[in-house]
Amino acid sequence: MITRDNLIKTHEEICKEGRELMYKKNADYAGNDGLEPFANFTRVEAMGICTTEQGFLVRMTDKMSRLSSFVECGKLSVENESFKDTIVDIINYSVLMYSYIDAKTKVKSKVKKSKVKNKVQ
Repeated sequence: MITRDNLIKTHEEICKEGRELMYKKNADYAGNDGLEPFANFTRVEAMGICTTEQGFLVRMTDKMSRLSSFVECGKLSVENESFKDTIVDIINYSVLMYSYIDAKTKVKSKVKKSKVKNKVQ
């Protein structure tokens, strides 16, 4: 039986692993300069495939499908990605999506405030 303390420790360990993985993968996908951390996600919009937000959801859905297969079959066929890896990827996609939408919302809010300020002057 797992206790709350064990659960919180597991949470800390998985999130630490996720942060380390995000740092490495983000450098691969978005470049080492770190100036465009969402570059591989915004490309789908630039290519006219779907919105950036939908791109996040597609990737998350792919991972959910893997988990669904794991639940049904009890195993994953791809040997280099474990059940835990898939969970960590979902956590990271969730953090990326949150950060992207949060940043986008803040930019929109700044623009809106700037327009209001300019109208007042």
